[in-house]
Amino acid sequence: MRDRKYGLEPGEYDRLLEQQGGGCAICKQPCARERRLSVDHCHSTGRVRGLLCQNCNAALGMFKDDAALLFRAIEYLTGGGA
Repeated sequence: MRDRKYGLEPGEYDRLLEQQGGGCAICKQPCARERRLSVDHCHSTGRVRGLLCQNCNAALGMFKDDAALLFRAIEYLTGGGA
């Protein structure tokens, strides 16, 4: 049912998971058998971007899918911040 919510065709979740090497598109951690990865999508267009673990999906949500904010966070983490 979740797959249809995001417009995935039957079997498309499994194809995405295989393309991603069986894990999260960001951290690459494998998918636990008892838990599926989240279908990540653009909230503006609805386009599916990939499959994410709960932590990576939540992190993107906390950054409000704002690439500029994520880049500033990277700069901060790498010592370029104030």
